[in-house]
Amino acid sequence: MVLTTPIQAQYFYVLPLPYPIDYLEKVPLVEKLEIEEEQEIEEEATTEFAPLEHPNFTLQKVALGYEPGITFQVPQGLQPAVEFWKLVYHHYSVDQYVIHDLNEHVIYRIVDISDLNSRKINWRSKQRLIARRLGFHKREVRELLNAVHKKRLTPAAMTQDEKKIYDLFSSVEEENKFLRAKYRLRSQLGQKERFQQGILWAGRYLPMMEKIFQEEGLPMELTRLPFVESSFNLKAMSRVGASGIWQFMRSTGQRFLRINTAVDERNDPIEATRAAAKLLKVNYNALQSWPLAVTGYNHGGAGMMRAVKSVGSKDIIEIIQKYRSPTFGFASKNFYAEFLAALDVEVEYEKYFGALTPEAPLKFEEVEVPAYISISALTNYAKLPKKLIKRFNPGLTYYVYAGKKRIPKGYRLKLPIGTQQTFLAAFDQMPSKYQHDSQRRFVYHKVRSGDTLSYIARRYGATVASIRDANRLGKFIYAGQTLVIPR
Repeated sequence: MVLTTPIQAQYFYVLPLPYPIDYLEKVPLVEKLEIEEEQEIEEEATTEFAPLEHPNFTLQKVALGYEPGITFQVPQGLQPAVEFWKLVYHHYSVDQYVIHDLNEHVIYRIVDISDLNSRKINWRSKQRLIARRLGFHKREVRELLNAVHKKRLTPAAMTQDEKKIYDLFSSVEEENKFLRAKYRLRSQLGQKERFQQGILWAGRYLPMMEKIFQEEGLPMELTRLPFVESSFNLKAMSRVGASGIWQFMRSTGQRFLRINTAVDERNDPIEATRAAAKLLKVNYNALQSWPLAVTGYNHGGAGMMRAVKSVGSKDIIEIIQKYRSPTFGFASKNFYAEFLAALDVEVEYEKYFGALTPEAPLKFEEVEVPAYISISALTNYAKLPKKLIKRFNPGLTYYVYAGKKRIPKGYRLKLPIGTQQTFLAAFDQMPSKYQHDSQRRFVYHKVRSGDTLSYIARRYGATVASIRDANRLGKFIYAGQTLVIPR
């Protein structure tokens, strides 16, 4: 049920933006600029499309803890939350904010701010205007809740808007429920366009992801979790550092993936899917429940074990209702409901979005790189455009694509079908000076009082010209400046 009052507002809180990956190395401004410039270079555009074919999940032969048609049924008591998230995914747009109750998922108002989004103002100014507008509407809703509480015994005396709120809570049994609801207001941005775009991107990877989960003996439905985590946005990076379509934190990712300045497999959907399958299997083996194991993907397996111990039950509804922890907040409580909602919306996407043209499955072959090579050497001798390499190898970092790091020796490079032999032949023709035994290191010099370019060049065995070019220097250097030293 939705209380429809004509209102306006929206908070364009975009799914994690493609911020530069921070590897905790202090790099000079010139390097940061070059990395950011490289991020502006998009991968090669998609030219092949195909309908998204869904497997018959009920025909899975063997999957850990799986009963066809039963395992991922919506649990009794979770239906309101699942229905709420389905509306967020397929009905409400990124131009709409939903003001709702944290616990009951009662929707009070739909707030549109497309007018603010269309204005040419900076992000911070827009944030302030959005917050102000949402705050105004939340205050109005609180006033209505106060009025409903006072008139709760005489519904006939209520205004039309008050009566709508009164009816929304008809099935809620809680003392002073309207007063308590005042402190549970939350605003949620609609995700319709992002979910729809995610379906188009998912076509590239879902068939291989399903195969990986089958090989691991896990339910294939779990491959839909990235719709919750990132909407299959390859550039997704959260404000706390989670990266890739599976949104691995660096610490968790390092248990299963290579993460360094040249390779970040969190951003390779195929490698990250292998890691996600392993992590979900660890969670299930520890918790023996898929609702808990899936929630553990967000809250942590150990965190869910503490929840089970605290509540004394493995029932996901009981844990959501009874478990109290500073870290077990709205995101963790809603994660399983979001997954079930995303699973339904994706499987029934034509019902919600109409006919779509997802990307065709990515088909590639792999070749092991025999030596450390730069991206420029690869593109020049193999005659493969950088954009094409980037499309097939998102696990290589911006440092590699900007020429600051080499493609590591032994890295399994993904190439379009039919180009493996071309690559190997080109590598054989590549001069030895472009084939290296080690990775390129970052070398920096912090300028001190009295330093000159000629002194710095002699110290590091470089030339004045190369230092000047690498740092885009003008006439002067100054104390405190950090310079890149070409090696």
